[in-house]
Amino acid sequence: MEAEQTLAEVARLRDAARARAHGGVWLPAVAVALLLLGSIVLYRDPFGEPSSITAEFPFWAGLADQQRSPAASYAYWFLGVPLVLAATAVWYRWRERHLGVRVAWPVFAAVAGGALLILAVLAAVPEGQPADGIELASGMFWPGLLTPLLPVAAGVVALGVAERSRALLTAGAWIALLAIWLCGSFPLGRVPGGTLSLRPGHYVLLMAVPLIVFAAVRLARTVRVAP
Repeated sequence: MEAEQTLAEVARLRDAARARAHGGVWLPAVAVALLLLGSIVLYRDPFGEPSSITAEFPFWAGLADQQRSPAASYAYWFLGVPLVLAATAVWYRWRERHLGVRVAWPVFAAVAGGALLILAVLAAVPEGQPADGIELASGMFWPGLLTPLLPVAAGVVALGVAERSRALLTAGAWIALLAIWLCGSFPLGRVPGGTLSLRPGHYVLLMAVPLIVFAAVRLARTVRVAP
């Protein structure tokens, strides 16, 4: 009986230590989710059904749909992503100083920042041609992958690796798959036999929800095991 109690206590301490070390991941997850949700305002009709759509390419708002301003969309992601990375760095450094726990968060910053830089090099400036001027609908066309959503997805996957979280790995893969599908054809949401009636705002919500759920669960778990 005493041996069982000792093993149970060891398991409890191990779980508490793991929760303490990885308990801060909820904040960068929320930050990325808010960044995604904020991008909804970049679209001219994020939830409404317009009479016609002209999606300027590259898709600086994120998805292949009509945006309010390519320059504003460009600025949003190229300022927003670095701000999220900076906030994440401050958060993890604070936890390291005050809680004595260390996470390989620079992997998250390096992957997301590096992917964004590659995107900038490939696309250069926020100007382009209408999406219906290139044959995206006929199949996957690699310029359709020039979307800021892919650096964000890569960053989430890297954060999942740093935090040893399968849920984050899945969330990052989910964002990437949606982005590749939705930016690989025009109009938005093309499937065999037709087009889904969802609008860009709906798809962005689908991308953000797993991160929000993950953050809520992880925060509740951290609070529960906190001394």
